[in-house]
Amino acid sequence: MKKLAYRAVVYSLLLTAYGFLLVSCGDKKDPKMEEAGKIHLEAMEIEETLHEQVEGIDSLKIVLNDKKKTVTDAAAVASIDSTVAALDAVAKSFEEWEENLVEVPGLAHEHHHHEGEEHHHDHKPAPDVSGDQMIEIQKEIKANIQKIKSDLASAEERVKKVL
Repeated sequence: MKKLAYRAVVYSLLLTAYGFLLVSCGDKKDPKMEEAGKIHLEAMEIEETLHEQVEGIDSLKIVLNDKKKTVTDAAAVASIDSTVAALDAVAKSFEEWEENLVEVPGLAHEHHHHEGEEHHHDHKPAPDVSGDQMIEIQKEIKANIQKIKSDLASAEERVKKVL
C-alpha cells in the first residue's frame, strides 16, 4: 500500500511539474513586441492607402509625356520632366519600402491583396532582436512610409500644376 501511495505522490508531483513547465514556457506576450506590432500595423494601414495611387503612377507619366509633346516652352518641358522624375522617385521608394518590410515575431495580421494583383511585398523574416530594437525598426519603417506618402502628395500637386 505504501508503494501505491508513494507512486501516486510521485506521479502527481511529476504532473504538477509538467503543468508548471507548460504554463511557464507557454505563449508569453512581450509588451515591447506587441508595441512594435501596433507600429507595424499602422505602417501597413498607410501602405494600404497609398498602394493604388502608386500603382497609378505609370498612367500619370503617360499623361504627362503626352502633355509634354504639346508644349514648346522650355520651362514647361523642364517642369514636366522634373514631375515625372518625382513620380519615379516615389515609385522606387515605395518598391524599396516593400522589399525592406520586416515582420514582427508573433504578429498575426491579414495581407490585403488588391483586385487582380499578386501580393506585392514579402516580409523579411523577423531578425533576432530585442523588443526595444524591434520597436525602433518598426518606427523607421513607419517613418519611411510616411515620407513616401508626403512625397507622393507633393508629386501629385506638381502633376496638377503642370496639367
